[in-house]
Amino acid sequence: MGQEISLFNDYRTKENILSNHCGVVLKLLYEENPRSFEEAISNLTSQDFMISPSFKQQIKKKDSTPDIVIEQKSFTIFFETKTFDWFYKNQIDRHLKGFKNDTTYNVLFLLCNFEIDNPEEKFQSQISEAYDRYGITLCPISFETLIGVLETVETTENFKAFLDEFRSFLERNNYLPTWKYMLDIVNCASTIHEVHNHDVYMCPDTGGKYKHRRALFFGGYKSKNVKFIHEIKALVVIEQGGRTGRVVWKNFNDAPSEDLIQEAKNRLNQFDYRKSEIQERDLQVFLLQNPVEVNFRKSSDGGLYSSKKYFRFIAKEHGAKNSMELAEKLAGETWK
Repeated sequence: MGQEISLFNDYRTKENILSNHCGVVLKLLYEENPRSFEEAISNLTSQDFMISPSFKQQIKKKDSTPDIVIEQKSFTIFFETKTFDWFYKNQIDRHLKGFKNDTTYNVLFLLCNFEIDNPEEKFQSQISEAYDRYGITLCPISFETLIGVLETVETTENFKAFLDEFRSFLERNNYLPTWKYMLDIVNCASTIHEVHNHDVYMCPDTGGKYKHRRALFFGGYKSKNVKFIHEIKALVVIEQGGRTGRVVWKNFNDAPSEDLIQEAKNRLNQFDYRKSEIQERDLQVFLLQNPVEVNFRKSSDGGLYSSKKYFRFIAKEHGAKNSMELAEKLAGETWK
């Protein structure tokens, strides 16, 4: 049975909790400023979405001309929220059939952390069918798009603070593609030859200081300098004994997991000491590609005080989409 959207909900599954949080944000926006809610939906659907009442005078109707006319258009908005991209046609069709026919605006949002840049291309046939057959606007959007639009409309400082908390929740749970912009600088002085000469970085899979957040870019650090920036193709864990492995994440979806696991095994087997180490514990294998020289130096005193340092939005700040573009922006730069 359905429940009112509330800060104090009883949901336990990740998907229901996520949906509730999204609903709370939209509910608060509407209650605070209906015009901003209207603008947000208009921006998300790329359509003129007018839901606020209109106030007009001497408007001729069918049988009369009232002195004042206050009218408001009706709307229904559905959200299907997923923790990952797994929308199936039967579910979408059932949602489309659930709308009322006499509503002015009917919108179905498909909301998740899409890994592709233009999700509307993937759902083009469903988008066309929804509009042509039912007169419904079908909009696949990412959490990044949703929160980006909400950050652009006029709101109070209280709502902005709440929105910052919502963004932090999405980031903590990997619902935002922060990894696309992140540079992971890793202190690997003793194994820098693996990075520079073999396009691989390896470390134990024991958590703690060896736990890495997903990132697109990798920098091997030694002697206060990152000499090259790589793109991370994938992170693979080769399990103790070396016979089995699993893909933790991959940044380029065209690579089959089986091929990535085999590639990780091949990289590991290039080094006798790694072949010995894998007999004792699991190893994380970062498969690197497209190295570009950069010489991104640490200017402050001392070395790297931890095993790694994240530059979370460095690629976004510099408008870089690959290692070549990022290296061009950072070449000769320093950091503290």
